[in-house]
Amino acid sequence: MKKAIIAIVILVVLGIGVFWVYRMLFSPERLNIIGRTIETTIGFENGVVEFYSGGVLVKRFLKVEKLTTATGTYQKQVRPYRFGYGYIDLNLDGKLNKNEKELGKVYFEIPSPRDYIYYDAKVIPEE
Repeated sequence: MKKAIIAIVILVVLGIGVFWVYRMLFSPERLNIIGRTIETTIGFENGVVEFYSGGVLVKRFLKVEKLTTATGTYQKQVRPYRFGYGYIDLNLDGKLNKNEKELGKVYFEIPSPRDYIYYDAKVIPEE
């Protein structure tokens, strides 16, 4: 009788351990992180995103690695915005100045697909 109880306890503990490892390695969140890492690794390194309003440049981000279209984790539906990370070009001169670099990369979202341009600049001059 004691051997049966010990065997059941061991099976339950092993089951919980296997479930925990599965959740840590193969959960939808973890797979999304792995996918984003792979996409970022092979994406642009010197991308530029420019935002326009009425045909006038109003904001620019430099050294954008890639833009991502947001999707739901569980629903797998595409969300109506894109996002990325880049250095904000505060004075809109197209150069990565020292004070802009000190701020670090910032997160930004693009709600409308009509008001921006994304391109690879090959080289971004730095001050």
